[in-house]
Amino acid sequence: MALRLVCHVSGDGDLLEAWLKYYIGLGVDSFHLIVHGPRVENAKLFALRDRFPVIIMDNYEGEFSVHEKKRRIDSVLATMTGQWLLVVDSDEFVEFPFRHIPRTIRMLDLVRGNALHAPMLQHMKLDGSLNTPEVIDNPFRVLPLCSVSLYEKMGCKASINKYPLFYCTNGTALSIGNHRPPLGAPERKVPFLGVTHHFKFRSSSLQRLDRRIHSSHAWRHESVQFRNYLESHDYRLPLDGSFIYSRTELFRRGLLLRCTLQQGLRWVCRSILKSLESPMR
Repeated sequence: MALRLVCHVSGDGDLLEAWLKYYIGLGVDSFHLIVHGPRVENAKLFALRDRFPVIIMDNYEGEFSVHEKKRRIDSVLATMTGQWLLVVDSDEFVEFPFRHIPRTIRMLDLVRGNALHAPMLQHMKLDGSLNTPEVIDNPFRVLPLCSVSLYEKMGCKASINKYPLFYCTNGTALSIGNHRPPLGAPERKVPFLGVTHHFKFRSSSLQRLDRRIHSSHAWRHESVQFRNYLESHDYRLPLDGSFIYSRTELFRRGLLLRCTLQQGLRWVCRSILKSLESPMR
């Protein structure tokens, strides 16, 4: 079955081409997009869509709302049941425990999993500044520094949990922000962990922060905290505790986790034994 990616897109024109190429390289066959905002703000997307397997599922304007975003994504999910789906934002580049998404899905099936936990890892420039090119061909090169606790260091308690890859069934729905396992089926623990590389802090960041601060956004207080930090630190991000990106380093730090086929089979056997024992207790 073809692998589909669902995304609510609003701007991010500087990243979009790199984003599309990245996921095609990982095994995505088609992009099913909900476009928010005026056409002029999404001009890059409309310029790219004929070069990539992009399907515009919905297009609307008005003030951004996390509830409206969830409602529209859930409506798309309801048409795609009975398959694994990838749901990400257009500034999120998910790295999987196995090199390609189809292999990760096969391993999740093996251990009877239904979702992959992939917490966010924030990315920054080497000097912590927000100045990035008009078009970012390779975000991992332009923003190579990684930080697990960047939000905390900026005085914000925003969640970094993400569940971008999951099996979609009847009744599947996202949590607000996709920060908890998808609703509709209990999460089954798996011996894998992915990483959601988040390229939030770029040249467009200040404009986005201001827009959210002056809106009714449910988490506008987070934007206020980010803006306050930047204003008091010469518009530079905190670099302490950060490290240079590499796949090897992610595994070394336990941010990426995977098991061998043999370990996976042992995991399945233990899970089956536990399920057989539970009615006897």
